[in-house]
Formats: sequence, structure tokens, C-alpha cells
Amino acid sequence: MIIVCEPQCKGISHVEVNSGFLYGLSLAFPGDTIVFFAHLSHYRDISQSLKDKDVTLKNLRHIPINFNADNMFSIYGIISYCFLIQRIFDKTLSSESNTILFLSTSPIILYVLKQLKRIKKYSNICCTFVLHGELEDIANITYQSPYIPTLSSANNQITLSIEDIISKLIRHLDKIPLFLYERISKPFKLLNVRYSLLFRRYIRTKNMMMWRHSDQYKYISLSPHVTANAKKYLDTAYLNFCTITMPIVFNKLKTPPTNKYIKFAVFGYGDSSQMQKLLTLLSNKKITKPYVIKIISMDSRGTEGFPNIQIVGKGKVLTRVQMETAAEDVDVFLNLYDDTRHNLGCSLSIFEALSHVKPVLHLSNPGYNYFNKPSKPIGYKVKTLSEFVDKLCDMIENYAKYRMHFNKIRKNIILYRNQYNVQTHLSQLINSITYIN
Repeated sequence: MIIVCEPQCKGISHVEVNSGFLYGLSLAFPGDTIVFFAHLSHYRDISQSLKDKDVTLKNLRHIPINFNADNMFSIYGIISYCFLIQRIFDKTLSSESNTILFLSTSPIILYVLKQLKRIKKYSNICCTFVLHGELEDIANITYQSPYIPTLSSANNQITLSIEDIISKLIRHLDKIPLFLYERISKPFKLLNVRYSLLFRRYIRTKNMMMWRHSDQYKYISLSPHVTANAKKYLDTAYLNFCTITMPIVFNKLKTPPTNKYIKFAVFGYGDSSQMQKLLTLLSNKKITKPYVIKIISMDSRGTEGFPNIQIVGKGKVLTRVQMETAAEDVDVFLNLYDDTRHNLGCSLSIFEALSHVKPVLHLSNPGYNYFNKPSKPIGYKVKTLSEFVDKLCDMIENYAKYRMHFNKIRKNIILYRNQYNVQTHLSQLINSITYIN
């Protein structure tokens, strides 16, 4: 029996990589039942994603769990995760297993889990953790808050007078209880925020990985470049690092789009601040040909008022099917993460491009640079936003010329899909959850 847990993600978050791990485990251990602890919404989206790709996991058994990952760095959050992980430990032992694959982790989860393992009952449980963006914190020597995109207009807040507030309340009497609740609860929320900042500052990724480490723990890095860069900050051999290149189940190959004009897309998580800067620069260019930039995401901030923007989600969370459908006629995926990003993380957006067989236009950053090799490119790399805009304009004005080059890039992408296919990483996956008692 294989025990797997996703302790943080709900809905479509991490669906592609998590479904890849589950599919890989079903291939690596065809005779074993996979017990999957996950939020119901996440399990449903994974099931739908696999179904859309004609993949059926007959040996998958789901056990629903609930959590509030946003509240993790608080006293209540720590206590809640203590009960959650204890429940998972108990279920694991009752299944006569002692190994758990955690599809994501955090400093709080590591802290709670290692505290629980001090209890004799749980002392022999072995845990493997898939590392995502939280690993970036190991390079954060003097603590700084993680980067959060902000828009230049975000500071232009409107201050309402008391008369305006009273007038609004009279027009919306039904909202008075909510207004009073927010006012009363505000001091408690501020106190919770301060505790959260305190926990984030002192309960750190590197400290929790090193604390009480033993051969009962392993960590999975999702790219060779992540493992190599992590060695500058951690003893990866001591911490039992394994490398499994982002294991997603690729989409079926489809006929490339045949558009009259070029279509770009930001697919999934983007950077609203970078997008606003890009569109500002682009609006100053004299462009004679039509084009479209699709925002296939729930976050369209930074695109307001700019021409040629097609917002697919319109502020709503898109289903995976809606995202897939919107991407079908897109020529090029855009990525605006700069060289400060993905030094110690692997961007799923790279593999979305591979899965959809879409050339990429990206800013230079360690994650994309590793996979976009000059000898066999999957797209176009530029160093600055100014160069990015120039390349966009060139593609718009010379679409016919680029379409020929896109075909060459798509052939490279298909080769990479064969190289990074889930089936090619089964031995590493087996090793990552195999422990010598």
C-alpha cells in the first residue's frame, strides 16, 4: 500500500504535477493500492484531469481531509495541522504501512511532523517531501518577505468620509452585521498577522529541514538545476535529495493553430506587476498588424485599459477544461519571471508549454534557461522587458516568418516530451519512497 498526501492544495493548484506523481506511482507499483489524502476539490480536479487524458487509476483510493493552508503560520494553524498530520499518521499505521509521500510541504508542516515523530508510536514513520517554491527560502539568509506582485495603482486608495460610510450603510442595511463584525474582529486579525510574521521569520525552511534530520526523511527536487543550486546552501546528500524532473501527464498532441494573426497567452500563474509594465511599454509601440494576448488565469490585474487583451477568466477560477480549451489556438506562451525567480524552484509553466506544444517567449531566469537549451530551443529568451517587447512586436509584424520557426520549435518540444515523460522517471520515484529498515 502506497500512502500519499497533499496537505496544502485545493482545487486545480498543483493538479498537473500531483496527477503525474499519482500516475507514476500506479506504473511503478501496479499491484499496490494508492491511498490519497487530499481535499475533496483537489481530488476531483485531479480525477478530471486524468480522465481528460484518458488515464484511469483503478488502484487509487481517496481519503478526504480539510485544512486552511492560508492560516498555517498561526497558533491555530499549527494546532490544526498537528491534528491533521496525527490523523494521517494513525491511518498510515492502521494500513500496516510506515512510508508517506507528501506532495508538498512547508516549514510549519515539517515542524509539526517532526514534533509528532518524537512520540514513540510514530517514531518509525518515514516521510518523503516534494519541494516546490518554499525551497527558495534557503537562499533568504537575512529574512525578507516573499515577493508578491504589486501594481503601481495599488497605492491609489480612496479614503471615505464618515458621511460617505453612513450613506453607504443606509443603502445596504443588510450588510451592517458584516460591517460590525469586521470592525470588531479587526484588532484580532492584526494580532494574528503579527504572530504570522513572527512564525514566518523564525520557522524557516532550511532550519526545519535540518532539525532532527535522519534517514527517515527524503526530499524530491523537481529539476536538476534546483538540486545543483541547492548545494550552495544545503548538504543535499545528507538530506537525501532525489531529483525527479516535473512528472506531469502530457496532453495528447494536437494540430498546431492556423491563425490569421498571432495569438499569445499567459497560462496559469502570472506576474501582474510585470504584465502591467510590459503592456505599458507595448502601448508606446507603433504596431500595424493585429494580435491578441490571452490571460488564461483568474488574475488579470495590470491589463485594464490596454488593447488586444482577452481575459478568459474574468476574475473567476477557471476549470482545467476551460484553460485547455482557451489555449488551443494560442501560438506562443509568455512568461515574465525575471532572473530573481526559479533559482531554487521549477516552474510548472515550462511543462505547460511542453504539454500544449507551445513555443515560449520568456525573460532569462534559471528555471527556463535550464530547459530552453540553445542547441535545441523550446522558444525565445530575452534579458529585459524592453527586449521582450521588441520581440513581441517583431513576432506580430512578421507572423508568417515566425510560423515556420514555430514548427521547428514544436519538433524540439516533442523530443523533450519523450525525454521528460513520467515513465522515464519510475526508478527515481521508487527510490524516493524506498527506505531500508
